[in-house]
Amino acid sequence: MENLLNFEVFDKGNNEKTVIIAHGLFGSLKNWRNIAKYLADLGYQVVVVDMRNHGLSFWNDSHRYEDLADDLRKVIMKFGNFADVVGHSMGGKAAMTLSLLYPECVNRLVVVDIAPVSYEHNQLDYISTMESVNLDLVKTRKELNDQLSQGIESPALRAFFCQNVNFSDVTKKNWVLNLRALRKNMPAIMQFPKLQRCNLSPTLILRGALSEYVIDDYVSEIEHYFPNYILSTIDNSGHWVHSEQSEEFKNHLSRFLTV
Repeated sequence: MENLLNFEVFDKGNNEKTVIIAHGLFGSLKNWRNIAKYLADLGYQVVVVDMRNHGLSFWNDSHRYEDLADDLRKVIMKFGNFADVVGHSMGGKAAMTLSLLYPECVNRLVVVDIAPVSYEHNQLDYISTMESVNLDLVKTRKELNDQLSQGIESPALRAFFCQNVNFSDVTKKNWVLNLRALRKNMPAIMQFPKLQRCNLSPTLILRGALSEYVIDDYVSEIEHYFPNYILSTIDNSGHWVHSEQSEEFKNHLSRFLTV
């Protein structure tokens, strides 16, 4: 039996227009429920997934973008032959890879604050900090936050990471992230696969004005892979555009998907 990503479906009895949403590194489908409910109210069937090695989805030693793209393809096949696909950060790279390897699966593509390039951001320090936490000594998320503060200065990032511990059984707390596999695959996660293809589907690249993930120098790479693209910048927003400027993000998203 093949693995299928954990997912949640949001709809209002609709099944003709499907949107798949893929979260970023260290995230989960919980981060996108607000956006999913908004799109469902507009008439879409919205499927939000936990990516492999995240949330309630299966764990696997491999975490290449070709793998993540195939995971998304299998979810799309469960709900029809194609869908609009929204991906943030790591999920955006997975969505781009999906559209290049399986163009028949993607109607419209929305990529949130990421480009089809390699990055040098050091995410391993975050993994080391999470690995250093003794969950046996943690009884509350506040105590978890306090331990994470020894290696992570940003309160927003600490709150984000705190969502990744399962407190449902206080005697058996655990990270819902496969930290070992993510550490092993971090070089691949930071890169983008060298694919000799392009995709002509309508593509929206949404970036935060305060973020450095989609700088102007990367536009040529976007044009190379996705010539039918629109680049939009959301003011007063960093990397987590969908949460930092939620209303503006929703406006851009709905205008693009309903064209």
